[in-house]
Amino acid sequence: MHLRLAFIALTCLPLLATAQVYQYKDANGNPVFSDSPPPGAKAIRKDVKVAPPAADTSNSNLQEKLQSFQQRREAAAAEEAKAAKDKAEKEKADANCTRARNKLAALQSGQRIVRYNAQGEREFIDDATRAAETTEAQQSVSEWCR
Repeated sequence: MHLRLAFIALTCLPLLATAQVYQYKDANGNPVFSDSPPPGAKAIRKDVKVAPPAADTSNSNLQEKLQSFQQRREAAAAEEAKAAKDKAEKEKADANCTRARNKLAALQSGQRIVRYNAQGEREFIDDATRAAETTEAQQSVSEWCR
């Protein structure tokens, strides 16, 4: 308890740099620090000397830390944006690959494929169109599915 009181008083000394500090003993004989002694108590005045504040090195150090933090934060944001862009590109490539494989599988299956003409009528593709589209689909598969 006494040490705690002394510690609190000593930690407050820089705040009371212009105030006078007195030490006296209370009724139980415990040392007490105060800015004014009680009447009739035998108090000893303590001279408190506070060192002048150091040069502004802490401010420049703080600025360096803040700048370093900002750089790390910008680097992390750039890395996160790059990762999101890469993920979106990969998802797009996967979707295109799936689409190209499905088209190639449909063309190679031999089933009849229907297209709609400009008048909205159904037309079946012929063998020459099927061969051309199969070649095109194979190129798409090799391009998108790596």
